[in-house]
Amino acid sequence: GSKKGSQAMSSSLDVPPPNEEEEMMKAFVVSGSSASIKRVMKPRPAEGECLVRVLIAGVCNTDLEILKGYMGFAGVVGHEFVGVCETGDLRGKRVVGEINLACGRCGVCGRGGVRARNHCPRRSVLGILGKDGTYAEYLCLPRRNLWVVPDTVTTENAAFTEPLAAALRIREQGVVKRNDKVAVVGDGKLGLMIARVLGDCTLFGRHQSKMDLVAAKGSSPAGVEVALAKDALPAKAAAFDVVVDATGSPSGLDLARQLTRPLGTLVLKSTCAAGADFNTAPFVIDELAVVGSRCGPFRPALDLLATGLDLTPFISHTFPLDDAATAVQRAAEKGCLKVHIRVSPDPPPRRWPLGGPRTK
Repeated sequence: GSKKGSQAMSSSLDVPPPNEEEEMMKAFVVSGSSASIKRVMKPRPAEGECLVRVLIAGVCNTDLEILKGYMGFAGVVGHEFVGVCETGDLRGKRVVGEINLACGRCGVCGRGGVRARNHCPRRSVLGILGKDGTYAEYLCLPRRNLWVVPDTVTTENAAFTEPLAAALRIREQGVVKRNDKVAVVGDGKLGLMIARVLGDCTLFGRHQSKMDLVAAKGSSPAGVEVALAKDALPAKAAAFDVVVDATGSPSGLDLARQLTRPLGTLVLKSTCAAGADFNTAPFVIDELAVVGSRCGPFRPALDLLATGLDLTPFISHTFPLDDAATAVQRAAEKGCLKVHIRVSPDPPPRRWPLGGPRTK
């Protein structure tokens, strides 16, 4: 079976004999309050799992919180990735992976669907809870979690599949109805992607240059208006049927609430620690529906990428795995969008049959 992160870390302290070197790999390992590149044992797939060689790992805000002690995680951090499957029927194919590992045996899993995908009470979560993650040369995931990347999608663009799926979760939840006026608050990576996939909405943020990435002609399925958050009130107070908060801050949540009309819907797409003095009165008085929103569907995300959605302009920096510490520091800087860690080079292009690459 696969080894736990703590076991992998302890074994990394031993200098391996030469004949065991191929069983080792580089990984960015979190241990207590520190994190660094270490040599650790290459993971071995458990039953039903595949071994994946990581090509690119994406740095997410959740990773930054884990490095500060969130979830008490110890092991290899990271949950966004593109890799090449090295075992099983997907061997040789580029893959991305859903991050929740459901137990498959409990009552929640027995009900199937989104409940099983997102809410198994016994789940482990890639790079977040009980499962070593993506800032490493190799990782293991269940075969059922893996999705093949279409040949027409670059590895750099495919690395956005997991956060794009999270943005698409709002569509999947059906909270936006026809003719609803929609606003998105927050111009970070997730807020930009949400505005781009929803279209026909108003994006409120602090950085005009970031918002211009989705306001440009042809960048979204329908027009996205942009506005500075500081100018939103009072003109836009209670002006929207659905407001998505993607700020991760108490002040952003408060603005989102004020933009939502009475009987409207407030979608919480990012977590924030509001503290014990959080005031629920406005939510009750305006009878707001508050909807949490987490992980989303991979198939529609890959379909969007395959049909021309290009998210690579969101990439601010790319670092090699050896510079993972610098990568996470850069990702935490104000104004930075997406940071990628390039772990290994892309495989050589396939030899296409006559007529070009096959569609999947």
